Amino acid sequence: MTMRLGDILVSNGFVTADVLNATMRTKTPGVMLGDWLIQQSVITRKQLGQALERQFDVPYAEIDVATQNPQIIRLIPEPFARSRVVVAFRVERRTLHLAMVAPDDIETIAEVELMTGYHVEPYIAQECNVLQAIDRGYDDRSIARQTVVDMKFEELSRIGVIADNEEFATIEQEEEDAPVVRLVKAILTGAIDAGASDIHLEPHQPEMRVRYRVDGELQQVMTIPTHIEQSVVSRIKVMADMNTTETRRAQDGHLSLSENGKKVNYRVSGIPTVGGEKMVLRLLDEGSKIFDVQKLGIEPQDLKLLQSVVEKPHGMFIVTGPTGSGKSTTLYALLSKMNEISRNIVTVEDPVEYRIPGINQVQSNNEHGLGFTNALKYIMRQDPDVIMIGEIRDHETAGLAVQAALTGHLMISTLHTNDAPSTIARLNDLGIDHFKIAAALIGSIAQRLLRRICNDCKEPVAPKRELLQRMEIDPARLDGQSLFRGRGCPKCLGSGYSGRLPIFEIMMVEDAILHAIERGSPVSEIREIAIRKGMRDLKEAGLSQAVAGNTTLEEVFFKSVS
Repeated sequence: MTMRLGDILVSNGFVTADVLNATMRTKTPGVMLGDWLIQQSVITRKQLGQALERQFDVPYAEIDVATQNPQIIRLIPEPFARSRVVVAFRVERRTLHLAMVAPDDIETIAEVELMTGYHVEPYIAQECNVLQAIDRGYDDRSIARQTVVDMKFEELSRIGVIADNEEFATIEQEEEDAPVVRLVKAILTGAIDAGASDIHLEPHQPEMRVRYRVDGELQQVMTIPTHIEQSVVSRIKVMADMNTTETRRAQDGHLSLSENGKKVNYRVSGIPTVGGEKMVLRLLDEGSKIFDVQKLGIEPQDLKLLQSVVEKPHGMFIVTGPTGSGKSTTLYALLSKMNEISRNIVTVEDPVEYRIPGINQVQSNNEHGLGFTNALKYIMRQDPDVIMIGEIRDHETAGLAVQAALTGHLMISTLHTNDAPSTIARLNDLGIDHFKIAAALIGSIAQRLLRRICNDCKEPVAPKRELLQRMEIDPARLDGQSLFRGRGCPKCLGSGYSGRLPIFEIMMVEDAILHAIERGSPVSEIREIAIRKGMRDLKEAGLSQAVAGNTTLEEVFFKSVS
C-alpha cells in the first residue's frame, strides 16, 4: 500500500507531526500538500523530491527550465502534454525520460510510447516545474536560446581553432553545416520569432552576451563562450560584406536572410570596445511593415488632422519624439498616403530603411557630398512636390527646409523634442526667425510607443494615488475605473507586456497659434493655446489607453510624463 506523502515527510524527519497537522489546517483548497509546505517554508524542494521518490518508487526530476532542450519537449504534442501534465526532458538511445505529476498513470505512459516510438522512463516532478517547462518549451523564442546548448563541446572548440585560420572567413563559413553558421542563423531567426527590433552581441567576461530588444526593452537570450565570439563576429561581417580584418574602426553593413519564404533585412553596425567588437543588428522586415495612416492606432479626431496635412499643397510638418518612438513609421505612412502618380515625392534618409515603390529615396552620404543639406539643394532642382528629410540637425538644413516650404513644396521632417509645441522653440534655436516659422509650419506631431499589457496574464489593479499625484491627475477622475497590469507569464517572459501601441500629440498651426509664434511667445503659452483649441497632449492620450485597459499607468508616466 502506498504511503501518504505527509507520513513519509514525518518518517524521514523532514517535519514533525504537530507542525504537519497545524500547516494542513491552514492549507488553501486546491493546492497540493507538497507545494503548500514549500510555500510555508516548512520543507525544501529537495526534501519534497526525496519524499515523492519514496512515495511513488520512481526517481525525482527537477527540470532546469532555462537550459532544457525544446526539441525534446516537442516530441510530445503540446495539447497532450498540458492535459496530462507531463513533459519529456531527456532522451538516451531509445529511452525517453518523462517528468510526470502522476508517474503511476500507466495509460499516459503507454500513449507517449505509442506516439513517440520511445520506451518511457517515468519520473515524479512537481506540477509547477512541469508547467514551466511546457510553457518555455513550446515558445518559439526558446529555439534560438537553445542552439548553443545543442552544439557539442568539440564543435564549439573547433570554431575557436578555425577562427585563427585566415581561410575561415572565406571558405569554412560558407558550409551550411558549420557550427558557427548554424549558431549565427539561429540568433538571426530567433530575433524574428521573438518579434525583436534589434540584436545586440556584446563582448563581456566571461562570455559574450546576446540580447534582443523586444517591445522596446532589452532581454538577454543567450551567452556565447569567449573563445568563439570572434568567430561569430567574423561570420556576421562576412554576411554583411564588412571588412573581417578591421577590428579597430567602426563599420556598417547590410545583410539579408530568407526564412520561411520571407525576406528579412538587417542593418549591421560594429564598433570596437575594450572587450572586443560589439555588433548591433537592426531588423528591417519589409514584408511585415504596412505603412497605412489608418493603421497607426491614431484616434479618429487626430486622423482627420493628419488627413488635412496630406492634402496641403505646401508648408512644413514636423514629427518629433525620442529615438525608437516610431517617427520613421509615421513618416513612411504619411508618404504612402501622398504617393500618387500626380506627385513627385523625393526623400533624403540616413539610412533608407524601407523602400516604397513610386517614391524617389536618396541615401544620405556625407563622404560623397550628399549630406542632408547638399542633397536638399539638389532635390530642389528635381521639380519636387513633396520632400522628406530624415532629420533637421543644423541651421543650414533648417533654413533650406523652411525655404522649400515657403516656395510651394510640402516639407516633412523630424526633430528631437519632447512635445509638439517645442518644435517651435527648437527651430528658433537653429536660427530660424519667428516670422518664417509661423509662415512655414503647418503642424507638428509628438509621439511615444507604450508597451501593451499581455492579454494572457492581464488583471485589474487599483490606481496608485502616489503615481496619480506625480502625474498631476485628480484621483476623482478615476473613481469607479479599473486599471490593469500584466501579472507576468511565460508568454510574455514574465514582463507583463506583449507588443506596443502608439500615442500621439498633434498640434495644427491655427490663427491663434500662428500669431503667438509671430510674437515670440514662450512654448508654455503656445501649449495652452493648442490645448484650448482641442489638442490632446501625450499624458491625456496615454491615460486614455490606460483606462481602456491597453497599457499601464506606469508606462504612461515613464514614457510620456517623466
